[in-house]
Amino acid sequence: MKKLVFLWLWLVVGGAANAKSDMEKASRALLERVVKAGADRFVVEEIPATSAGKDVFEIESRGRKIVLRGNSPVAVASGLNWYLKYFCRRQVSWNHFDVDLPDPLPAVTEKVRRETAYDDRSYMNYCTFSYTAAFWDWDRWQKEIDWMALHGITMPLAVTGQEAVWYNTLLRFGMTDGEIRQFLCGPAFFAWQWMTNIESWGGPLPRSWIDRSVELGRKIVERERELGMRPVLQGFTGYVPLKLKEKFPEADIAVKPFWLRYFPPGTAQLDPLDPLFAEIGRAFLEEQEKLFGTDHLYAADPFHEGNPPKTYDGYLKEVGEALFATAQAVDPDAVIVM
Repeated sequence: MKKLVFLWLWLVVGGAANAKSDMEKASRALLERVVKAGADRFVVEEIPATSAGKDVFEIESRGRKIVLRGNSPVAVASGLNWYLKYFCRRQVSWNHFDVDLPDPLPAVTEKVRRETAYDDRSYMNYCTFSYTAAFWDWDRWQKEIDWMALHGITMPLAVTGQEAVWYNTLLRFGMTDGEIRQFLCGPAFFAWQWMTNIESWGGPLPRSWIDRSVELGRKIVERERELGMRPVLQGFTGYVPLKLKEKFPEADIAVKPFWLRYFPPGTAQLDPLDPLFAEIGRAFLEEQEKLFGTDHLYAADPFHEGNPPKTYDGYLKEVGEALFATAQAVDPDAVIVM
């Protein structure tokens, strides 16, 4: 019995130490990316969340070093940003990532403690991925993710690599490599494809790009999770390739008009009451989880900048119920984010 108790204590204490080590490791890695050689002038310590379960950070001096405390790497990063702004008069912005620390570091004469009132802090929308980030590489994405952490973001939209999810899903429904890549837009137009407005524009998409985006997308969500964020992945809304109308002539697939009356060839919407809706939705979410895991958050806006193909009373309710049921069939903890 004594051996069993000792083993239990060893597992509990060891597990807690490892968890703390992971939190501090992620925080220190961020420090080294943001303030580089100045990272050793900071001490990182873990503290519990508030009694309400909210994120919190503290800042104080210890000799010539600055102590940053938080309940997560994002909280620690938020404390670092506060110290840089209000004590060092330094700013990490989209246009300036390099921080030149003063020497010596300004002292914190009275401990700072800041608690957030919010459970989640969301960031980015689809347009950002095309207006700004279409051709970012991993180096640029690392800077952006660190910027998110410094500004307290915990729930970023993460759709880099969606083209690979669609590619793998549509192979399961009889579409060929050429048909799928013709359906997929060019990289600068993905925002409007994921918002269900267009298909094919700027395509066909090279297979090399799909492979590139999978690797990049994985790095993005892994880093975001390392820092304590919960990435929002894509949900299925019934948007499908026009080609599926040929593949499944019995399915209730409506052809929608050109977006803004300008972007041919239009788009297709699969009716939520058609059995194919749940079938494709399940496959889509399964393929996405294989590639990127999940934090149970799914972005789903089925009629962005467009009209539903059907207008009878209750249609929108049916769409919402179907996309939620489809998500929960794959992930019982699914939450739809709009």
